[in-house]
Amino acid sequence: MKKDAWDLERALEVLRSRGWYSERSKETQKRLAEIARLRTFDTDEPVYSSGQVPNGVFGLVNGSIKVAFPRNDGEDYIAHHAGSGFWIGDLALFANAPRLVSIHAAEPTTMVQLRPQGILRLIQDDPQLHTDFYALTYENFRTALNLIANLAIVSIDKRVADRLLLETAAHPKADGWVQLSQPDLAQLLAVSLPTLRRTIGRLAHAGLVEQGYGRVKVVDRKGLQKIIHD
Repeated sequence: MKKDAWDLERALEVLRSRGWYSERSKETQKRLAEIARLRTFDTDEPVYSSGQVPNGVFGLVNGSIKVAFPRNDGEDYIAHHAGSGFWIGDLALFANAPRLVSIHAAEPTTMVQLRPQGILRLIQDDPQLHTDFYALTYENFRTALNLIANLAIVSIDKRVADRLLLETAAHPKADGWVQLSQPDLAQLLAVSLPTLRRTIGRLAHAGLVEQGYGRVKVVDRKGLQKIIHD
């Protein structure tokens, strides 16, 4: 499949509009841009794998990625489906330790890579930049806690409603659409596919979501929030 024609400046312009990079000062953005390179990935192509030596920090420009970690039974568990503006790769880099998670492109995807040598050089020149990367680590840790909290919800209806809202928050430009098939969503939620289908059917019947081919649209956010908090 032919990828969109992206150049680095256009990619950085997208990242300046959302996510961690957008929250950095203009001077910091300029410094990071100087060490950035454009990367493209085909569907299911690995960005990096668990156990690998860190190869930088990655910002998601266009497309989407799957974040997975190895389970104790040797299988990978897909924990998160991230969209534009998401950054990852900082934790292992600054711990000088192997990657804990694997990242794969969920579709043709464009990313910006901040190379490790460049990051370390910038921090040596200005140690205050550590604060900016701490902010990224905090943001990703908060996301991880939200995902754990979601799986801890006993009620399936509440768990599904909560996860749909988390997914729409992670993909703010998707107009409420969660671009996940029901089998993929069932895996994220740790529920059986028949159980998920029944739950989505109830939510659709109530007018809270709309079902599409390989995706679900959140129609009534307040209605889903009411299910979570009732």
